[in-house]
Amino acid sequence: MRLGRVHPLYALAAILVVATIVYSFVAVGREDQGSTGRRTASVFDDGPGGAGALRRFVEAMGATTSVLQGETFAPDATRTGAMFVLGSGEALSDRDIESIDGYVRAGGVAIVATDLGLTERALFERYAIRPSGIATPGPHPLSGAFFADPPARSFAIDRGITFGIGAPTVALATDERSPVVVARRIGRGVLVVSGTVGPFLASGLRDEDNGRFVLGLVRDVIYRRGTIAFDEYHHGVHPTSDVLVLLQKTWPGRAIVFISIAVFAYLVLSGRRLGPSVPLEHRPPRSSLEYIRGFAGLVRRSGHGEIARRRLRRDLRSGLARKLGLDAGTPFERVLSTLAASDREAASEARALDDALEHRLREDQLVRSVRQIERLVGAER
Repeated sequence: MRLGRVHPLYALAAILVVATIVYSFVAVGREDQGSTGRRTASVFDDGPGGAGALRRFVEAMGATTSVLQGETFAPDATRTGAMFVLGSGEALSDRDIESIDGYVRAGGVAIVATDLGLTERALFERYAIRPSGIATPGPHPLSGAFFADPPARSFAIDRGITFGIGAPTVALATDERSPVVVARRIGRGVLVVSGTVGPFLASGLRDEDNGRFVLGLVRDVIYRRGTIAFDEYHHGVHPTSDVLVLLQKTWPGRAIVFISIAVFAYLVLSGRRLGPSVPLEHRPPRSSLEYIRGFAGLVRRSGHGEIARRRLRRDLRSGLARKLGLDAGTPFERVLSTLAASDREAASEARALDDALEHRLREDQLVRSVRQIERLVGAER
């Protein structure tokens, strides 16, 4: 059995399909790895880098939890006693900062944790909290009444930043050099800013007294069986205005992009046209008269009518000479005298016509001169 030759486009399509399948497995593997190894600080991430363990931890202590997500970021102090804003992936806007400020003034406890302080910079500037350096990793002692119940002697961090503060902001925990966790009373509530997300993640919650450290921040809410909210709005769990996200972040969208690229490559490589063929305009062959008329029009527009008059005078003189049996180059005066010997009227008409062609004529006069020449030399023609 003889196999037919495979068209190169089919080979290209097969390669693209295999590449897409391999990319899909690699992408899924990376996403799975990211959900377990990347610091998402999301309550929907149960891996070491997520806050899913923190949510279950505070629920086990007696609190109920909720998630801030959806159309807008609008925490409500009448429904939740504390709110965690952990490792925001999106910058806090002025509207978000006003929402946090209103939430705290109404009596809520807002705990904002960050590793770099980039997305929360506007919030820090609002309350004169200045990132001042890199925090020293490792365990550090805790002291003060804030962590007396439940008692917490030390907390551990893996990375983070320190702050420079002024009154009325106070330091709650340090890396033994500079403040790492600070607090400020605003209205009836408290704003807590942590320069590290580590103690709130599953990977750090069990280190040292990090669990008690976190409980100390929301102690009053847990004691009264209140509700603690987790911010997922700034992790991207809300509608987006970018229409390209459907093509970039969803597999159906990626499939559409792949199909579009494959179809375009097929059309380019196969030389297929992208629409119906345009028929050529059929034109009949041009007659000699069209060229004559075109040349006459050019002469007329150029204003050089002497070209035609010169040609007509030459035809008149040579035609009369040949009619009389003379050489075509015979002087015109001799031609006229010879013609006058037999026909004086014709000689007079020929002289008048020759004189007229020496000067500029109108088109109708030029046409009449052609007829006169044909009549005078007609016998020869």
